[in-house]
Amino acid sequence: MRAPKLASAVAAFALTASLVACGGGPASYGHELLDEAEGIRVTAENADNTHTATTDGAFDLEAGDVIVISPFLEKGSIHVTITSQDGKTVYDDDADGKIMYSVEAEPGSYNVTTTANNATGWMTIFSESSQEIADQDAALVEELKEHGVDEETVEMFEHDDATEEAEDASTSTTD
Repeated sequence: MRAPKLASAVAAFALTASLVACGGGPASYGHELLDEAEGIRVTAENADNTHTATTDGAFDLEAGDVIVISPFLEKGSIHVTITSQDGKTVYDDDADGKIMYSVEAEPGSYNVTTTANNATGWMTIFSESSQEIADQDAALVEELKEHGVDEETVEMFEHDDATEEAEDASTSTTD
């Protein structure tokens, strides 16, 4: 069931917002496994690079799913390494700010290791149907258009595979 992830994300946001409002305080860091092996929630409060956590079998990807990394960090970043059960690294980079993005990977079970970099905030890392994401993006684009958002901003959210393929083809060179 995918709907509880949104409610969990909202609850985590409220908790993080209250922690951030309290200011300084002691460092804390950890992973919490989401229901049904659909992902993890990472929380950080004044966490430096000595704070690392690993969750084996954090989530399972089915055919047509992607890995979604959704940070909401007030400061710093969190280094994320995602590996398959056979040890293949599919993602190894810092996540910061508040921009959600997705990573394509083969079906299977994945482990997640994160390390804080002077971080305060939270993030979720989970699997999601790529079709469901495309549907949500399309609905967002329609909402933006209905509310008169400027065309340049709307274009940032539009996903057109044919256009992307054409752009990729025009930028590639042949010998």
